[in-house]
Amino acid sequence: MTEQTTIAASSGWIAGSALDRPGECRLRFHPAGADEGIRFVRSDLPGAPEVRCEPANLRSMPRWTSLEQAGVVVHHTEHVLAALAFCGVDNVKIELDSEGVPMTDSGRCATFHEALSRLGTRALGAPRRVYALAKPLFFLDRQRTTGEESERPELRDGRYVLGVPADHFSVSYVFHWSHLEGLPIGVAEYDEAAPDAAWHLLDARSYLVETETEKVRELLGPVRETVLMLYPRCPMELALEAARHKIVDFVGDLRILGRPVRGRFIAFRTGHRIHHELVGHLLRDKMIQLV
Repeated sequence: MTEQTTIAASSGWIAGSALDRPGECRLRFHPAGADEGIRFVRSDLPGAPEVRCEPANLRSMPRWTSLEQAGVVVHHTEHVLAALAFCGVDNVKIELDSEGVPMTDSGRCATFHEALSRLGTRALGAPRRVYALAKPLFFLDRQRTTGEESERPELRDGRYVLGVPADHFSVSYVFHWSHLEGLPIGVAEYDEAAPDAAWHLLDARSYLVETETEKVRELLGPVRETVLMLYPRCPMELALEAARHKIVDFVGDLRILGRPVRGRFIAFRTGHRIHHELVGHLLRDKMIQLV
């Protein structure tokens, strides 16, 4: 029997930039019991309400992942959830002093991973159940940038996820902006069965494409100056880093399912919105089963 885990002790506060407003925000990790899952605790609010990490609480956003329960919101969950997945933590309480998870070290998830690794994990004596991909998956995003439905989507310019059943989790990611001539194609891979599988992903920065900067300048504020800028000057190594960061986002967004996932995935040009829709598709169409 593989047992559920939690962290061995509580952490100190981890501070970083608030992504969409001026100032700083913080979080810290606390152990949790078996079957409690991942819970965000808003200690800045009266009564310290909790927001559970589960699909029913997902609030889809185009540029990040948010959760909401009983009117209480937590934004920017993807990087901390990816770090928990990489460290194999099933149950934890994440205390926040604001509505946002801090953006640390240019959007890398390394800070969270390092903190969790220092704490270590302990087994809880309860069996660990995971979701396994039950059948081959082809999930094609049919929404154009205008929001219209495409009757004949072209795979070359499309966004999609392929998957096949497997005995563990792995993902390959293809980073490609087909409409920006000269922007290199980046490819990255993650296989949880490989030794130190996540280490090459931890330092991958969040990124912006230069053509987007006007519409996101007010949204990101000073954080914009710390992230990876890709266009019009983008050497291959930066496209590869962007692909690695996209894997971090993919892993963190799938953790919204509330349990680890087994399967072999290939993601082509996907982002948070598509990941969120994929979570719903996996559950609604019974593409995954508990094992």
